[in-house]
Amino acid sequence: MKTLIYVGLFLISGTLFAQEKARDMSQETETKTITTDNGREVTQKKVKVTTTEKSEVKLSKADANKINQERIVEGADKKVTQTIEIDNDMDPFYDSKIEHINYQKDGKNYKFVKTTNGFDVSFMKSGDEYGRAIKNLESRKYEFKTADFSGVGYFDNEGNFVLDYYDKETGTYVTKKFVSLK
Repeated sequence: MKTLIYVGLFLISGTLFAQEKARDMSQETETKTITTDNGREVTQKKVKVTTTEKSEVKLSKADANKINQERIVEGADKKVTQTIEIDNDMDPFYDSKIEHINYQKDGKNYKFVKTTNGFDVSFMKSGDEYGRAIKNLESRKYEFKTADFSGVGYFDNEGNFVLDYYDKETGTYVTKKFVSLK
């Protein structure tokens, strides 16, 4: 009887894990040591940049039900996470850490940089600030402020950032979605 229960649990857990979406992931870590000499002392700082790219594996529909299917690379969305760690002294620990994730909305790319109480949003190309989100302590929502409007945002189940705000010009509530570059 025990064997039958174990076999059943094994089959159920195998089925659950098989339902996950196929993802492709690559991670690259680059470490640089910067040495400065100001005439009195020589100091070293280490900077470690880790870039992680995750994308969903898409297969050609023409190759459906075949063993060796062709992958579709063009147009695949990516989620790019970059972590920058800085070591200002000679101990083995990094002193500061900055993490940002890239998103896309209305054909423009945005960078979300984590802060102590939320995150800052800026344009990827220019680096100009777009807005700031502050986490509400009682819920999973963020108060989002830009120069043009303020609203409430949250992350949906797919990792996208959904923003709701009142548009004064049209007199309506607007919902915008920052799509995660998976």
